[in-house]
Amino acid sequence: TKVPQQPSSIRYVTAGVCLIGAMVCLPAGFIQMVLVLQRGGYGSHSLGYAIAWLGLGGGLLGLGMALMIWELSVRHGVRH
Repeated sequence: TKVPQQPSSIRYVTAGVCLIGAMVCLPAGFIQMVLVLQRGGYGSHSLGYAIAWLGLGGGLLGLGMALMIWELSVRHGVRH
């Protein structure tokens, strides 16, 4: 038999922190990308940093959304 999952405030807070981090990383990466491309730095290391910021923001956004959906489904008794 499966044991029902319990609501977790740690999961909820972690989701919030990930989502806030994504809201910081994505605009920062976008601004950095625009500045690098305005300077014509298509092959520079700065472009790699901008892409890394955007990738980190996307990862945090995905993780935060997954944790939030998981936690809300547990709290409201939605079957998986």
